[in-house]
Amino acid sequence: MKTSHKLVMVSALVTSAAFAQQEKPFLPCITDHATEYYFQTHPQEKVRYEKEMKEATLSPEYAAKMAANNQRLNGNNAVQNATSWPLDTIPVVFHILHMGGPENVPNSYIYQALAEVNRVHTKTIPDTAGISPLFKGVSGANNYVFQLATKDPSGNCTNGILHYYDANTNWSQTNPGYNYTWDRTKYLNVYIVKEICQSTAPCSQSGGIVVGYTYLPGTVSSAYDAIVYNYQFLTGTNARSLAHEFGHWLGLSHTFGSTNSPGTCMSGGNSDDFLATNPPSVACVGVTDDTPKYYGAFSTCPSSSSNSCDVSNTANVQNIMDYSSCPKNFTWGQIQRMHNIMNSTVANRKNVTSAANKIATGVRYPQVCIPTPYFHASARIVCAGTTITFSDSSQNAHATSWKWNFPGGTLAGASTLNDSMPQVTYSTPGMYAVSYTAGTSAGAASITQTSYINVQSSVATYNTNFTEGFESSAVPGTDWSVTSTQNVNWAVTSSAAASGSKSVMIQNISNIPGDTSNLISNTFNVQAIGSPIMTFQMSYQQQATSNMDKLQIYSSIDCGNTWQTRWVRSGVSLQPSVVSGTSTTPFVPTPSQFATYTINLAPVSASTNARFKFTFYADPSAPGNNIYLDNINIINSTTGIQTFEEKINLSVYPNPSSGRVNVAFSLSEKHQVSVTVTDMLGRVVENIAAQNYASGESIISLASNNAYQAGVYAVCIHIDGQQVTKKIVIE
Repeated sequence: MKTSHKLVMVSALVTSAAFAQQEKPFLPCITDHATEYYFQTHPQEKVRYEKEMKEATLSPEYAAKMAANNQRLNGNNAVQNATSWPLDTIPVVFHILHMGGPENVPNSYIYQALAEVNRVHTKTIPDTAGISPLFKGVSGANNYVFQLATKDPSGNCTNGILHYYDANTNWSQTNPGYNYTWDRTKYLNVYIVKEICQSTAPCSQSGGIVVGYTYLPGTVSSAYDAIVYNYQFLTGTNARSLAHEFGHWLGLSHTFGSTNSPGTCMSGGNSDDFLATNPPSVACVGVTDDTPKYYGAFSTCPSSSSNSCDVSNTANVQNIMDYSSCPKNFTWGQIQRMHNIMNSTVANRKNVTSAANKIATGVRYPQVCIPTPYFHASARIVCAGTTITFSDSSQNAHATSWKWNFPGGTLAGASTLNDSMPQVTYSTPGMYAVSYTAGTSAGAASITQTSYINVQSSVATYNTNFTEGFESSAVPGTDWSVTSTQNVNWAVTSSAAASGSKSVMIQNISNIPGDTSNLISNTFNVQAIGSPIMTFQMSYQQQATSNMDKLQIYSSIDCGNTWQTRWVRSGVSLQPSVVSGTSTTPFVPTPSQFATYTINLAPVSASTNARFKFTFYADPSAPGNNIYLDNINIINSTTGIQTFEEKINLSVYPNPSSGRVNVAFSLSEKHQVSVTVTDMLGRVVENIAAQNYASGESIISLASNNAYQAGVYAVCIHIDGQQVTKKIVIE
């Protein structure tokens, strides 16, 4: 092994099988840019880092350990294989940053991820038998075990998992929110975020998915000494990406050296992680290096007998510190380096595993406290008949007993009310509460969330063209619901409109940075509409060209459980061309400043129960000006808006009504007509059987025999295969 002790200032993104499952491309870890930016803005830190590393490298303690390491690696295989490290524990704390979305992962995800990380670092993953024979002889376990702390820096109770509502879940490397980092000389800090943004570019312009990164020991000041990790890669073998980041925190570089663009042999030794041996004898299983010079694999798993930058023509493709899709091993040289760093004064890593610190952080003699109860559901808006999985997300202590109450729900499979992750099926539409009690040997505490589960009918409300100008519709109301992370919701306004006198808007000029506001539609039988498109009109203005507000339109075909993007604009592109310049005064557009947009709904054309969501994301740094929507139409692109209604001169009146409602229409020739009335849960309350109506004006009376209860109803008029749906209100 070479005795060079250079530590390359990069961090990592490691690939896994999940790479092929994502819509966005994956990016090599771009921490070089963040490191350069950090040193540019903190030049004294670069001086400190270089001085600290030099002193650590020259210290007698460090030199002795490296000498022992060289002797071990230059010896024979028997010596290497016989060498092992005792188990040692490192306290860990996870800071989960979220804005109420899926990035607010349940505690079970953390437990799963940490278990996989520990399997990797103790070499107990089930696929170690598949390590290439070329490298089995130099592979081993570093035997660091990562354990959640049970005491916080003040000695108070914790379970080592903390959830924070924070816009920094859209993480910028150049302006990060390291606001929660605990003392790095006592804890390994991990931030779980929604996405990691490229360099100075805003998240909305990121060109790919970054899995995670950190800085090598001593690179940055105390607050920055943490791992940042994408929430999407916590389960299954994806968590080996987190094991890779832990490797960086312990002092390892990438196997392919100081580049985040694997695939090229670089000059000047930069394809090396500085863990190569001197040329050994052929007795050393044919491997000329502990981790040979290597240009790296990206989301692939090529043969170990290729891809080398070394005369050996061998490569440790399966190394945890590569970007390959088959990470399986650390080498003895890497293990020695990790232990060298953890026993050095660099970033005071030595204190982390000290006996006193293990007691202070509660990984030795764990502190047992009463949990602060909280829980997660795999979905909160579902179709009737859907099964939901619940899981504990308590803080303060790791719950060891669980007790649930699910009014309106039925336990599924073998689940019980005392399971940690019960499954529950909801069969009837409605809003349902959930109660949960989390306990330990120290005691228990309870929480009840009212209107927590929203179960919706699988029967669509509308079966034909839909037009919405907000002239008479309430928001929120029967056709539109709203949610907001900061209670800044879409609302009807009479201050501006593309046509008529009203539209919906967000008062974004006074919005809270990072706010997310949703305008969610009722349900549509898109299949019945045929050749569906959505048209809408929108107006928006920036306060400054740097504003990165975003409007994104989604569709869902499973009652809002999952959403797919159909349209998105952000930043400068969000502002229509008919709106010029920027303004720091509240934006109120004229009708000519509304632009019209069209979305092809072919991807959901087979759905009989689709809904749509207009989501506005306020810039996490500085929101822009106001945004307006008007004339949202879901129509058949071949027939246009209201063509059939206009043709038959359809009218439903009086509306609202205190009793009888008339459906009037005028036919140019004889047609067969029927009428169905349903309530908002999809239940049929009246059915007028099909019969022939002659040409001319006709009237069908509703609620003439049985009075409807007060509420909102959908009236579906069927005329020779064509359908028109109208909403009526009974007072």
